[in-house]
Amino acid sequence: MAATTKVELMTKTPKIALAATLFLTASMALACDYPDRPRIPDGATASKDELLAAKAEVQGFVAAVDKYLTCIEGEEQAAIAELDNPGPEELQRRDEMLNKKFEAANEEKALVGEQFNQQIRAYNQKLKSDEQ
Repeated sequence: MAATTKVELMTKTPKIALAATLFLTASMALACDYPDRPRIPDGATASKDELLAAKAEVQGFVAAVDKYLTCIEGEEQAAIAELDNPGPEELQRRDEMLNKKFEAANEEKALVGEQFNQQIRAYNQKLKSDEQ
């Protein structure tokens, strides 16, 4: 009995090592990186060109967050496919975690958009003050 266990262990170890290597390699290749927040200039002192550049950065950030969300959704689907007969509780827990990530990312998109809009309002207020 002990010899069988040793033989089984000897044949399974390389397979386990290979599977772990493939998993880690795939994980690194599919790693989803959360984008950096854009720098938003102070609208009271920024030029029109600075604000237009910030607008492009904000739009790029929103698109990058959307790409990140697509990526983590795909990673989660792949991770679930790799699970060996997951129970409904496990699936629900994983779904809740993914939903929290989506909610946080979407809240940050809205926050960055609102911060940008505040600076646009400050810029417009500065223009009105300069006209008077």
